[in-house]
Amino acid sequence: MNGRWRPLGAVVFVLPAAFFAAELALRAHALPYWLWFNLDPSYLYLLDGMQLLEGVTPGNVNHPGTPVQCIVALVVWLSGLGSPSGISDATFAAAESLLRSASTIILALDAAALVLLGWVAERRFGMIPALLAQTTPFLTMLTLKHGIEVEPEPMLLLGVLLLGTAVIEYASRPRLWLIVAMGVVIGLGSASKITFAPLGLAPLLLIAGWRARAFFVAASALSFAIFLLPAIGGAAQAATWFADLAIGSGTYGGGRPIVVDPERYPHAVVKLFFARPLFLAPFFVAAAVLAWRRLRGLRASGYARALFAILMAQLVQILLVAKHPSGHYILPALELGGTAMVLLWPVADELAQGAQARAVAQFGFVAALVVIIVAQALAFYRQDRELSREAAGALSIDLARDLPSCAHVYYDMASSPSQAWLYNLNFGSHPFRVRLAGLIPADDYSYLSWVGRLQDRSGFVEPASVAARYSCIALRGTSLAPLTALGASFGPLFDRAATCRAGSEFILVAGASCPGAAGS
Repeated sequence: MNGRWRPLGAVVFVLPAAFFAAELALRAHALPYWLWFNLDPSYLYLLDGMQLLEGVTPGNVNHPGTPVQCIVALVVWLSGLGSPSGISDATFAAAESLLRSASTIILALDAAALVLLGWVAERRFGMIPALLAQTTPFLTMLTLKHGIEVEPEPMLLLGVLLLGTAVIEYASRPRLWLIVAMGVVIGLGSASKITFAPLGLAPLLLIAGWRARAFFVAASALSFAIFLLPAIGGAAQAATWFADLAIGSGTYGGGRPIVVDPERYPHAVVKLFFARPLFLAPFFVAAAVLAWRRLRGLRASGYARALFAILMAQLVQILLVAKHPSGHYILPALELGGTAMVLLWPVADELAQGAQARAVAQFGFVAALVVIIVAQALAFYRQDRELSREAAGALSIDLARDLPSCAHVYYDMASSPSQAWLYNLNFGSHPFRVRLAGLIPADDYSYLSWVGRLQDRSGFVEPASVAARYSCIALRGTSLAPLTALGASFGPLFDRAATCRAGSEFILVAGASCPGAAGS
């Protein structure tokens, strides 16, 4: 099948352009970044990048996330709003613009890597494998949904695309520089989010010889260290966090120190592994083809070895994430499905005997491509409509605009520019707290469930003192029960509070009515 399906080279730009356009469309309909479903962690990474410019260790090193922080720092520096000598107050006012610029840079890198992956696959195998490779960001809508944020996930996509490219090239023709390239990519991905690290198993299984493998491990470790250098001051904190994650059997390192919970872990593995058909079907088809190939006694080829390596890396990444299960944590494993489908092409070709068998195999790949494109086009439409509805709903009520005489209290992730700052200032010790105090309205308050105290721009305050100062108070959050419990802390004022809805958010108003027709 290698000599067929070769189109004009311009075809490899089609899906990358579609990816970039789709992300910009989703982002346009989902912004601003201070909406409740965006503010964590985009504003956190903005603060971290600003801290890097001031020579301060970022407040959040738990991902670690350093490459994302560096891109944000670069954007702030290039904007003229910040320099290594300090951050100007105008930086805070330009937050949304800076985040969009950082997001655009990351998405552009992803699109360029997608072109590279398609070009390598087309050069080696032809058009259909190239297009299958470029379905990588479309295999799950989680990729596109998280791609609009300034967070590690779009950087992990970059790592998956570059790793897939290097694996395909190495399987075709092993070279030393490709070992180095794979090591650099593993270091980059792991520095973006440690859950990327299991993908390093793919090069380890693909590379032949212990010396070459040791060279890869050294390149990965050096790359990881270099990408972490800007946040070296948080190395001890990150190491402690990762140790807790490894030993703890519960979510985020909690639970008993027995690594995995035998009662919860198997269910989590099954749930993560079987949740997405577009991952599951290619995985089992590839596994079946490799098994069939082995039963027939065919000699191991570079492509078969590479395909096996990818499948094992996907499996191990899911096994790691199952310790603290969340769908977007397994994005690297899901996205590797594009590379797996490319490698399946030559492996299936080795098994196909005769023109008819090859035609059937080609039809299967074409059918898979059509299914992915159609299914994910529909999924994209639904996701775009959902984000548009969520954004419109959140923006339908603005507490500062609609209830100007009230105290505005935001609970955890609640839509407000003030909450975007106050929420994320609680990660680490920030040098910007004093300057932000002059920019956050005096009527805005924040309550974070893990802090357990009400605070304003200057620090902690007592609910009773707030109730004494205002004739009306509005509480906003994404769940009604904790808002009701918080309202009780203000005294009898909330005994007859009005309940409002702003999309998925709840608003309790005491001393005033709901804006417009949003109440009940």
